Amino acid sequence: MNSNIHNGGVAFESGNGLFLADLRGYSGTFRRDEAAGVTELLDGVFWFMNEAEDAIFCSDQMRGNRLCRLDRGSQAPEPLLDRPVYGLTRQGEWLYYIGENDRKLYRCLLNGRSEARVADDAVEAFVVEANRLFYATEQGIRSCGLDGGDRELVSEHAAVQLIQVGERLVFADKKNQHLLTVLHLPTGQSSVYDDIAPNSLNSDGRYLYCANRLNESSIYRIDPDTGSRIRICGERADYLHVLRDTLYFCSRQEWYRMSLSGGQAVKVITLS
Repeated sequence: MNSNIHNGGVAFESGNGLFLADLRGYSGTFRRDEAAGVTELLDGVFWFMNEAEDAIFCSDQMRGNRLCRLDRGSQAPEPLLDRPVYGLTRQGEWLYYIGENDRKLYRCLLNGRSEARVADDAVEAFVVEANRLFYATEQGIRSCGLDGGDRELVSEHAAVQLIQVGERLVFADKKNQHLLTVLHLPTGQSSVYDDIAPNSLNSDGRYLYCANRLNESSIYRIDPDTGSRIRICGERADYLHVLRDTLYFCSRQEWYRMSLSGGQAVKVITLS
């Protein structure tokens, strides 16, 4: 799920159905009932969708990118904070996010209260897993506890599109032509793929998936254990999202899906 968040969190699946933000007209967010074959347009362009109990938390572009809570029953978004947020990620009872005004990393409770700054640096991207937080700054990748304490420098790489896969941090390196880089946390050793520069980056926990800007943003699947990679889709893609065993992505501002093993991509819905 966190890997989806760092691709915008604009495709999301829950008990209420499949949610796809309209990235063409920004008219709202489509909710599709796959069983009934019915699609409705919700009031709000929802980014960074996270689930908690009976609600979905998101940053709503129709409401100034404010942190909102979307009730499952009413489907109506309720603003929780009166300022724009980015990269919203839920971890337990806390929501973590970057403040768009100052680019600092914050957290608050699910009701929007007890907001506190977690990191003082301007943050490019972050991941939160278990009891540690990794965040990318101009000075390198840093780590801290969930409350911001126990900070340390992990690497001097300038990371964007940062995700975590087991004991690895995976990112595009701004200092090295945005090439795909894999950092092994226990050893501090990194490997670079000099033929892949990701537009969008995701993982199913085993393989990496990326839209490779060095090959017309077509989709590659990469095995970080062996270093092998294969192109699984020739479509120009962005916003890669992994939902169960399916890869969702945008191509020419329309949503498609395909099996994680590759094959023919199928249009989900035409956004207009």
